[in-house]
Amino acid sequence: MACEECQYLRSHEFASADDLINAVRGAAQEMDRGVLARDDPPQRGAAAQESLESMFSSGALPDTLNYRFRCTTCGDGFTLHADTRDGSGAWLRDGDKP
Repeated sequence: MACEECQYLRSHEFASADDLINAVRGAAQEMDRGVLARDDPPQRGAAAQESLESMFSSGALPDTLNYRFRCTTCGDGFTLHADTRDGSGAWLRDGDKP
């Protein structure tokens, strides 16, 4: 059951690359506010982390994104999955369908 903190995070499919960008920004803002936490934080070695940072600093993006989040208040889970090449994908609350 959604709490007051995460009730407005509705499941939706991305209609465009802009929708994907807004979803990533929104997830980052909610993490900064402490509402969401990564449910699957990556465990990378120093070399892998340096390689990833180098890739992002050059403007390169991975072809796909797949992140899991959890509400820090009620524990509801969320998934953000997308294809960065065309902006397709979705933001889903666990149990919802796109």
